[in-house]
Amino acid sequence: MNSSMIQEWADLKLNVHMYIQEFHGKLVELKRRPVLLLGMDTRAITFLSDLNLPISSEMLIGLDVEDSHVCVRLHARLQWKQPFGELTLYHSSLHIQQEQTLYITGQLNAMIRDVQFPTVSRFQYEKASEQCALKEPYHYIDFTI
Repeated sequence: MNSSMIQEWADLKLNVHMYIQEFHGKLVELKRRPVLLLGMDTRAITFLSDLNLPISSEMLIGLDVEDSHVCVRLHARLQWKQPFGELTLYHSSLHIQQEQTLYITGQLNAMIRDVQFPTVSRFQYEKASEQCALKEPYHYIDFTI
């Protein structure tokens, strides 16, 4: 795996680091690893990782979504994975307590607004992708928050 690519993920203005929180009910103390966020809503998160983790209901992962101002700590369970070249694509269900939903949603919306990625509508992006008409690469993240 290309370590410079992993470092690029860690250096993004809005970055995500993953770690294993607990396995079979026991706390795990492992280092965080950068992942590339691809999509997120209030119930799920999708990301790429260079790690190949097992899908297990007994594993709780932690995800730190960070910008230069705040770190939002989320917990999730991996739902499915699939190979993506040398990487693995994961989809996870988020475990957000009801009383935390408004706070977390507000923090994540503020982060997304502050990042100021060049934006393009989903329709325009999908149409351009089909026609290979993108003149520059877009970092497309599908957010529904």
